[in-house]
Amino acid sequence: YAKKPCLLGRSRGGLWVSSWAIQHSDKVAGIAGIYPVFDLQTYPGLNRAAPAYEMTADELKASLDQHNPIAKVNALAQGKVPVFIIHGDEDKVVPLKENSRALWESYRAAESEEAIELIVAEGQGHNLWPGFFHSQNLVDFAIRQANAGAQSEKPNRKPKPKTSPNDAWNVTKDLEYAQVDGKSLKLDLYRPKKAQGQLPVVMWVHGGGWKQGSKNRCPATWLVDQGFAVASIEYRLTDVAQWPAQIEDCRAAVRWLRTHAQGYGLDGEHIAAWGGSAGGHLVALLGTLDSPKEEMVSSRVQAVCDWYGPTDLLTMPPNMLSDKRTLEDLAKSNGAKLLGGTVKDRPELAKQASAFYQVTGDDPPFLIMHGDQDPGVPLEQSQRLHQKLKEAGVPSTLHIVEGAGHGGKAFQSPQVRKVILQFFKQYLR
Repeated sequence: YAKKPCLLGRSRGGLWVSSWAIQHSDKVAGIAGIYPVFDLQTYPGLNRAAPAYEMTADELKASLDQHNPIAKVNALAQGKVPVFIIHGDEDKVVPLKENSRALWESYRAAESEEAIELIVAEGQGHNLWPGFFHSQNLVDFAIRQANAGAQSEKPNRKPKPKTSPNDAWNVTKDLEYAQVDGKSLKLDLYRPKKAQGQLPVVMWVHGGGWKQGSKNRCPATWLVDQGFAVASIEYRLTDVAQWPAQIEDCRAAVRWLRTHAQGYGLDGEHIAAWGGSAGGHLVALLGTLDSPKEEMVSSRVQAVCDWYGPTDLLTMPPNMLSDKRTLEDLAKSNGAKLLGGTVKDRPELAKQASAFYQVTGDDPPFLIMHGDQDPGVPLEQSQRLHQKLKEAGVPSTLHIVEGAGHGGKAFQSPQVRKVILQFFKQYLR
């Protein structure tokens, strides 16, 4: 058996899981959580929690720095203990902000954000929504970390030779591609070490609801082994700036790659954009929006791979009124945070930020990939964009990943990678 398990906690179970992991961070392969508790002040509250610690509420309050997990999570963040959480933004029992979001902020402050993934389920509270329990991303994480813990403890096994992508890659981290309002925007550049000549570039744009995510997690690096350069970029999130800051940053990154192509062995005439979820939304707009006329260096891309991105903000369920969604819910949605207001209040801005309304006949070729079980972004979002592109005469392929949800292991399968590789080879070489 493994001495480094992956721990899973739901609701109050997160309190026990995190408390144990904080004390034994070297014995944990990972932590998975479904709306987990990290701040016992929010749930179950001091009065209800105190008896478990054999204290009065006042005594527990005075010693929170010793007993409250959220006060001690630096041990997890600094140790880069892998964490995956799914949490509803309408949770009134275990509030997102004081619990899972606070843990994510601790990891970010410790510069360990690549070790934590927080999926925010829009419009969901502390309930039995199937998306919490059928999350393929959570399942993949738990299996991956449990296997890692088991492998590290199996006896009588000769250690495998240590390999690193850096044996075949050159990775240049934190290249500044722009400065905006005093903030440095950076990208990581991956190139094969033995490459000759100028390489076509695939620029990866991360997801995260436009409010979180990191360039440090780049699922496109396998393309380096196929003779491509890969750039993974960061961009301003919605806690810093609203639309159109995000697309402006993506354009600036393309211009930087094109301007510095010769110095880094890149083919500035062949740049593609690839992104997932919110990143898919942004790369679709890189492909469909007209380039600013004042550009001295073009931000146009030659191909787009859109993974399950929202393409019409006006029809995304979290942005629409329904029996389960009030105006207050709409105001808290990721779309409203992106636009600085609801789509009801800013319909024209929502259209400008939606690739579906920007399609023209001179757009670059598209490869659109979407799971048929996606609970976050309806498959229809990709189907409608694909049809619009085809009607405009733009080469477009829609690849539906059967059984897949919003991302997950299915999108890393050999079959999916084969389709992506063929697409980039066709349009970048």
